[in-house]
Amino acid sequence: MKLVDKPYQEKQKDEDGVIRDVWIFPLKVKDDQATNLVDDKIIKDNYEQKEKQAKKLSNDELHKKALESQSAKTSIRKTATKTYERNAYVSEYAKRRANGVCQLCDEPAPFNNKKGEPYLETHHIVWLSEGGPDTIENTVALCPNCHRKMHVLDSGEDKSILLNKAAGI
Repeated sequence: MKLVDKPYQEKQKDEDGVIRDVWIFPLKVKDDQATNLVDDKIIKDNYEQKEKQAKKLSNDELHKKALESQSAKTSIRKTATKTYERNAYVSEYAKRRANGVCQLCDEPAPFNNKKGEPYLETHHIVWLSEGGPDTIENTVALCPNCHRKMHVLDSGEDKSILLNKAAGI
């Protein structure tokens, strides 16, 4: 291990829930090989578990916990993720086919990008991570809200709407 930043102090609860001053020593593994990477799923699962716990708290309890857990620094992890190379031609085609209008809510793009073009996000109806193809029949252009909606809810009804639009129906 090697020290990668200045040690600092912060307040944390001990195992009995008593607030105490602790010293944090930002360390890094000297050997930076991929074997030292943490699977990003572990980080996400841990966060989701804490999120569920936070949702069960009253507003007062939540406020107290948020104040107690504040820190000037956040922990950093190197993670290993899978990345799917997307076809730039398929993505651009989906955006042009949408003509500046979200293909799910049928509303105009909420803003323009730095080039002045309507901002829509390319979305694979059947996700690449689930074996979906990177084709024009499986790709649509969505506003940021609908794009997030599809990744959170993944509604079958919305998928049907999008598949029809991608097929030109």
